[in-house]
Amino acid sequence: MITSKDFLHLLRSSSTRKKRPDGSPYNSLSVEKVLYLAGKTDKSLKDIELAALENDIIPERYCRNQTSISNEGQKRLLQSHVAIIGLGGLGGTVTEILARIGTGRMTLIDGDIFDDSNLNRQLLSTVDYLGTSKASAAARRVGKINPAVETIPHDTFFTAENGENLLKDVDLAIDCLDTISYRFTLENICKELNIPMVSAAIGGSCGQATVIFPEDPGLKLIYGDQDKKTERGIEATLGTLPFAAVYMAAVECAEAVTLLLGRKPELRKKLFLADTREHTSELIDFT
Repeated sequence: MITSKDFLHLLRSSSTRKKRPDGSPYNSLSVEKVLYLAGKTDKSLKDIELAALENDIIPERYCRNQTSISNEGQKRLLQSHVAIIGLGGLGGTVTEILARIGTGRMTLIDGDIFDDSNLNRQLLSTVDYLGTSKASAAARRVGKINPAVETIPHDTFFTAENGENLLKDVDLAIDCLDTISYRFTLENICKELNIPMVSAAIGGSCGQATVIFPEDPGLKLIYGDQDKKTERGIEATLGTLPFAAVYMAAVECAEAVTLLLGRKPELRKKLFLADTREHTSELIDFT
């Protein structure tokens, strides 16, 4: 078995000196070298990337995250665990973005399968995947993008009965659901487990997003009393355009990464509203 000293030597000798577009230097570790080190040792891809960051070596796949995200911040992302609930138009894009930025562990929840109507907007859907599990497709996609990211796919719908078990050990829940009642169910379980939640919804060319902490009033500020809500939002009437789904997924990911890095979210106790067709937005402050 390779010793810690030998591993560190191997890690450093596998890195190369590079420069960012602004000319600043950094030590780089390519994807090829990460895979090589995993084959030479008993360490996982994630462990190798974490070890690199601890020794001021940047896995090359994350080099363009800097300097917006520091080495310490990248480590924090790799050590984070998020749950993405709903893997359709919003959730598929959220999964893609968070895998690329280096979120280390993802619980992927959706009991649905792909059908023809998903092809206009759902990033994970292809003609070849019609009739197959969205959760399995999400896990496969993450594995192709960033195999250092651990995925825990659940081919099941999120409910009040299974929700607590599905969300155990997660740091953050990301609401990509299309049904208001289940959105309230998710919020209730997040409050019970003391987990923050990033929520978004889309319809037509429009979307909304907010961040809810366990102690916040939350969704009732948007939808009213839980027992008097409508079942479906405006998506049921307006449909969903692909650019609206991608736009709001990006907003969700921006807030998710902010939370995972321990920074103050911009959308807590606020509702961000956007119309991607008219290029307008509004921020409603509930405080």
